Amino acid sequence: MIKINDLTIRYEDSPAVDAVSLHFDEGKICGIIGPNGAGKSTLLKACVGIINEFGGAIVFDGQDAGKNRRRLRERIGYAPEDVTLMPYLSGREFLQLIADLRQPRNPGQEIERYLKMLGLEGVQDQLIINYSHGMRQKLSVVAALLGQPQYIFLDEALNGLDSLALYHLKNHLTELAEDKKHIVISSHVIQLVMQWCDPITLMHEGKIIRNYSQNDIAALEKKQNKTFEQIYVDMITSLANL
Repeated sequence: MIKINDLTIRYEDSPAVDAVSLHFDEGKICGIIGPNGAGKSTLLKACVGIINEFGGAIVFDGQDAGKNRRRLRERIGYAPEDVTLMPYLSGREFLQLIADLRQPRNPGQEIERYLKMLGLEGVQDQLIINYSHGMRQKLSVVAALLGQPQYIFLDEALNGLDSLALYHLKNHLTELAEDKKHIVISSHVIQLVMQWCDPITLMHEGKIIRNYSQNDIAALEKKQNKTFEQIYVDMITSLANL
């Protein structure tokens, strides 16, 4: 289990994440939704170690992240929205670097499997600088999954993926969850998170508004006679007007 206790992250005088407490269970694909600026990316950056100055605690299966970054690093896979890769390496060379760090059992086979799964076969030997945004996004997701790390964080990382890649990726993440991995996906695309994730956490202005199970969502839709997407829009509009 990943436990986040009273996490607070400030930029100047304003909290980007404000006293957040939640947990992500193993074997689940957990979702985080919210508008731009809600604190989703900041929260995940703290989880993966990009942000190290914060109040509160992040604990991975009993290990305090602040004290065990080096040990945890090789067990974390992370794909961000803003992809920064090594432009003058080929896709294959970049993934081989990641494999050297993670040391999967059969690196060549695993790389080829992921390239095929996300539709990158045929371009793996091209320089990354020549990749489209969607291709770079796919490569970033492959890098996050390579070696099947215990903790996988996809931060708005699915936006550039085509429908076929999303289909195969969803099936694969489901398999990883069944293998007791921790998987966290943040997105502002409500339909995608609803289809992929259970539970789902709603954030707004650095705070957690509510945690939803799929059963909660079904009951809420029935009670209000609206889709969850409509309920979400109404809620965010109401919060913005406070």
